[in-house]
Amino acid sequence: MGPRRHGPDGKRKHRKQGRSAKKRKTDNNKRSLPQKQGETKEPFPNEVLDSSSSESEEETVSDYQKLMFSIKTSGASKAEFNNSESGDEEEDEDENDANEAVDTSDEESEEDEDKDMGSSVKMNGKDSTTKLKEEEDDEVMGSDEDEEHYQMKESDPFSIHFENDKEEDFITDLEKRESWKKSNTKVPHVGSAVVMSSLHQSKTNSTDRDLKKQYVKSKLCTQVLETNKKSCNVEQDLGDYPLTGFQENLFRIINSYQDLYLPNRTLSNGEQIRLVYCLHALNHVLKTRSRVIAHNTKLKKRDDDQTDGSDYRDQGLTRPKVLIVLPFREAALRVVQMMTSLLMPKDQKHVIGNKKRFNSEYTELDKSIKKPANKPAEYDEIFAGNIDDHFRIGIGVAKNTLKLYTPFYSSDIILASPLGLRTVIGAEGDKERDYDFLNSIEVLIFDQADIFLMQNWDHITHLMKHLHLQPSDAHGVDFSRVRMWTVNGWSKFYRQTLMFSSVAAPQINAIINRNCYNYAGKVMVSRPDTSGTICQIVLQLPQTYHKVQTSSYASAADDRFEFFIKKILPHQKEALKAQTILFIPSYFDFVRLRNHFVREDLDFSQICEYSSDKNNSRSRSYFFHGNAHFLLYTERAHFFKRFKLRGIRHLVFYELPTFPHYYSELCNMIQDSKDTCTCTTLYTQYDAQKLAEVVGTNRTAIMINSNKTTHMFVTGENT
Repeated sequence: MGPRRHGPDGKRKHRKQGRSAKKRKTDNNKRSLPQKQGETKEPFPNEVLDSSSSESEEETVSDYQKLMFSIKTSGASKAEFNNSESGDEEEDEDENDANEAVDTSDEESEEDEDKDMGSSVKMNGKDSTTKLKEEEDDEVMGSDEDEEHYQMKESDPFSIHFENDKEEDFITDLEKRESWKKSNTKVPHVGSAVVMSSLHQSKTNSTDRDLKKQYVKSKLCTQVLETNKKSCNVEQDLGDYPLTGFQENLFRIINSYQDLYLPNRTLSNGEQIRLVYCLHALNHVLKTRSRVIAHNTKLKKRDDDQTDGSDYRDQGLTRPKVLIVLPFREAALRVVQMMTSLLMPKDQKHVIGNKKRFNSEYTELDKSIKKPANKPAEYDEIFAGNIDDHFRIGIGVAKNTLKLYTPFYSSDIILASPLGLRTVIGAEGDKERDYDFLNSIEVLIFDQADIFLMQNWDHITHLMKHLHLQPSDAHGVDFSRVRMWTVNGWSKFYRQTLMFSSVAAPQINAIINRNCYNYAGKVMVSRPDTSGTICQIVLQLPQTYHKVQTSSYASAADDRFEFFIKKILPHQKEALKAQTILFIPSYFDFVRLRNHFVREDLDFSQICEYSSDKNNSRSRSYFFHGNAHFLLYTERAHFFKRFKLRGIRHLVFYELPTFPHYYSELCNMIQDSKDTCTCTTLYTQYDAQKLAEVVGTNRTAIMINSNKTTHMFVTGENT
């Protein structure tokens, strides 16, 4: 299960594909704890594309002409790099031959998994990437196709957002955040939200309830209602509109290409959210493809003496446009199934390339892993299906065709886990690393971001540092078709970021605030007011909250540690405080406290995400029988194992839990409800979000602003 795959010793039971010991060792080294990683910014050939915001458009065009000449003379434009998850000969047939790919189970699945996942970049000459590129360059509208289907209207949010070349001064103000305004709004069926918008951004929100009038592709509109009922278990009568009220208002925000942060993902709305972002991702990719095909048609028909190509800029430096980051293979399976349902009506002929192989690799479970019984419903939902967290797969979208396992540089959509991306991005000094495919991502989606906190958040920050960097190679791009804002290095100001989580956490807020510069603005939905999980505690338990004084968020960890060892620990060491559980959300804090306990020769046992099942059982037994005074218990261990601990008489929350319901879960494990049982919690002024989820919104306002540093509650009396 999860912790087993993240342990420092890197031990992990691998899938049946043959993997050498050397390969396994390499992967396991990638799964260590978060570390500060350096990075290099590899220059583009001749450094022509390193256009700063101070360059004029004429200078950029001049540099572009130099680049074109250098590429033609060196033959670099013909070089193709196959960064494929399939790693070798994955077929990308044209639509006439693609039927042969239906229900094929590739022999490549028996090959080395690291090669299969495309962790290296190799020059293969005119391989499958080149073949697919040539096919799509030659693709034009057929006589039987509706030309209007390929045309973009000026009022289409896609055109408004991506075909709007901004001035340099505007981009400079965006980066300095001088042209932003903040406002509060109420989004029906979604909740209260804070809207950050540019003073000069275009208005694209539509009030029309017809998906077609919201510029959703016709082939997608016909399947939304059926997919919603089948995949999202929507039982209510939706009438003529295929989306629920929640989905409708969510889609309006997303369809306007604004950034969105939604920390209200639940078991009931999770699949509804998945449908909305899958619909948006497919709609975006199909519009991009339509634009390219329409321009191909015009370029085929235009006169030879027409050399002005400024009207045909429709591409980025690399092909992938949508990146969806997911925690487990099961989530990727559901995304592909939902996209298949949206894109391909049952009564029409369609093709899914490598379908059997995908089903085998993303539904097959490790037989040695036993699913634990008697767990909460949210635990069963999180860990349903294949919970392998090391994967990445490229998807190509065409007319009535969904191609799985396409090379990254021939893919429209990439599905990947944080660990899967980290192993291909690599770190400074690695011989085999690649992140060029992240250069032209236009829609970035994080689903179930709260689970990333329990895996390794450093992988997410590492990913954000490698978005939109200068490519190290041309990758066969036609520079005459590259948008000017991409050439200028302004892609991050056009990228849309969607973040979905079940909790609000400072790490997620930091990504939204520091890495999202979308000129269309951002919508940050607020958590609803709550009475707190403290109301879910069933026994009468005195609970004491201590406010730790700290000068900054960066110094909070040190100040909390000093406060604990000087104020809390001396009282907890008394004999009357035997059988105390110390709940620690951060692994770094856990190591720090464990080392202090060892130095002080304190009687304790420990359970963390890296402990073996044997050690966990022994620690639980020692604690239950009173042989250990303290039990150090990490939040990640509770997330992955969800132990029911016995023998608890005293609880100390070293820091408020990331998941607020863990607070009431642990308190309710106390079986002795006598007055001798206690609960102690530490918090700082920077923990307002977490504190509100535990004690309630109203109490939090008092506790944060009060001059008192100690507050006490007794459940059953004043909660």
